[in-house]
Amino acid sequence: MQNAAQETVVRTLFEALGKGLREMDAAAFEACWTPEGYATNLVGGSGLEGREVFEQGTRKKWVLRPDLAQIVSLREGAALIVPCQVWAWERAKAVDKVDLLLVKANQGYLVLGGGEKREEVEALAKRFAPPEGS
Repeated sequence: MQNAAQETVVRTLFEALGKGLREMDAAAFEACWTPEGYATNLVGGSGLEGREVFEQGTRKKWVLRPDLAQIVSLREGAALIVPCQVWAWERAKAVDKVDLLLVKANQGYLVLGGGEKREEVEALAKRFAPPEGS
């Protein structure tokens, strides 16, 4: 993680995502996503659109827990790859893992997409924020 302020912003985003799932509040959950990421799977075969993440999370009773120490910052913080546990709250255990791509929006971040295969999330990151000079 780059700095304490960035960590706080990311933690706040994941708290809002979790609250949306636990309270079955689709509008609150959707507010944490870019419009295109909520409506469309931008990652590929291992990914889901945000709407499907909401449907699965509320049905299966899980939330996404970020590993803040393992976040990769891209393009000076314009985007972040965040590894997450898929945490089943009734079973009190991780049931899967995914990586999410967050993109800078105003003073915070929004989820652009996510998936189980890191290389697919990295490919989305390159399409969203190509390296300097490309």
